[in-house]
Amino acid sequence: MTQLVSISASTAALAIEALKPGRRISAKDQVKDIKADSDRNQRRAENAGDPGDTEFMIPATTVSLDMLTADQKPRQQVTFRQVESAYRDLED
Repeated sequence: MTQLVSISASTAALAIEALKPGRRISAKDQVKDIKADSDRNQRRAENAGDPGDTEFMIPATTVSLDMLTADQKPRQQVTFRQVESAYRDLED
């Protein structure tokens, strides 16, 4: 007895993508990548104890919220601190 299973085209595409060989990189580019990784790791190791080094820090993201006022001005940008103060004013 034989059982036939049907699959969708998108499922078949996902399965075949996993079987594809990876992209080939020239030896010259591989050496460049390895050297860049090595240099980056060496700089991280040297600066591991220096908390003041801002080169390796992740920059802070800005926070803004879209709010509607009583007179319905759409897309008014407000900072997080302004929202906090508005909520504090409502609580008082």
